[in-house]
Amino acid sequence: MSKKITEKKKKKISQKMILAIRIIKSKKSGSYTFEDKMLTDNEVKNFFKKNN
Repeated sequence: MSKKITEKKKKKISQKMILAIRIIKSKKSGSYTFEDKMLTDNEVKNFFKKNN
């Protein structure tokens, strides 16, 4: 195979990833902890919704 054909096969579709960091306050001790995840653009809003 030529180089051009093999290069095309190696290309992949990449997504934009975001490192999301959320601060969570503990109800028992009152201290803060951090939760971090690598997410796509679509998942960021769901990650930051308040859990009641």
